[in-house]
Amino acid sequence: MYNEPFQIEGKISNNAFSFSKRKDPIITIPSIIKGNIGDVGIGDKVVFEDVDENGKLKSCIGLRNFIRTSHPITKKPVIIADNHNHVFYFWYEARNKKQIKDGATLVHIDQHKDMRVPKRKLVKTISDDLNKVFEYTNEVLNVGNYIPPAMEEGLVASLISITSEEELIKSTPEGADHDPLLQGNVIVNIDLDFWAPEMNYIDHKLKIDITKKWMEKADLITIANSPFFIDQELALKVLKELFYNAKC
Repeated sequence: MYNEPFQIEGKISNNAFSFSKRKDPIITIPSIIKGNIGDVGIGDKVVFEDVDENGKLKSCIGLRNFIRTSHPITKKPVIIADNHNHVFYFWYEARNKKQIKDGATLVHIDQHKDMRVPKRKLVKTISDDLNKVFEYTNEVLNVGNYIPPAMEEGLVASLISITSEEELIKSTPEGADHDPLLQGNVIVNIDLDFWAPEMNYIDHKLKIDITKKWMEKADLITIANSPFFIDQELALKVLKELFYNAKC
C-alpha cells in the first residue's frame, strides 16, 4: 500500500473538511519510499484543505514522499507521513510484520488529542487484511479521529497523551524500565505541530529532549508533518533535531 501516489476526490477522510466551500475539492496522498531524514522534502501537491479560524481557505502542500526509515540508535522502524491519520495503516502493517502486537502502549506527542470518534469502527475480523485497513484509513479516518478505533479494536491498550506542558513534564521515559506497560510493544506517535508557534510556551529544548528519550523506548515511531497546523520548513527543522544523530 502507498506504493503509488493517489488522489481523494469524494467527501471522505481529510477531503471532507470544508468540502462544499472548496472550488475543486481534491487532495493527493504521496507514495512511500525507503530513505533517511535527508530524503524528507516538501512536494508540490495539495494534501489538505480547510477553512482556518479567520474563514480563509488554506491549501496545504505536503511531503514529496512518505519516508520509511529507522531510528539512528535503536534501529527500530520509523514512518514519516504528512497528515496524521495515515499512521493508522502503518501501525497495522507493523503488527502484520510482528514489529508490534495487540495491546500496545501508545505515547502520543501532539498539540491535539486526536480522539474524535469516526462514523464507522474497524471490525476486528478484517483488521488483519491490510487492504481493508488501507481503505478504512483513507475513506473513514481523518487527522482527528484515528486513535479511538485502534483502541477499540485492541491494537492499542494503553494511551500516554502528551498535549501540554503539564503532560510533558509528567511523562517519565526515564522510568520506563520499571513500568511493565513500557517493556516492549510501544508506539511513539509524534505530531510536529507540537512545535508550532502557539506551543512555544513550552521550552523548545525540553520538548526535544523528552521526545528523543521516548523515541529510544519505541518499537515503532510514527511522525506526522501536519501541514495545516505547522509551517513545513519549521517542521523539517524540528524533525532533524529529533534525529540529531542520524545522517541528515
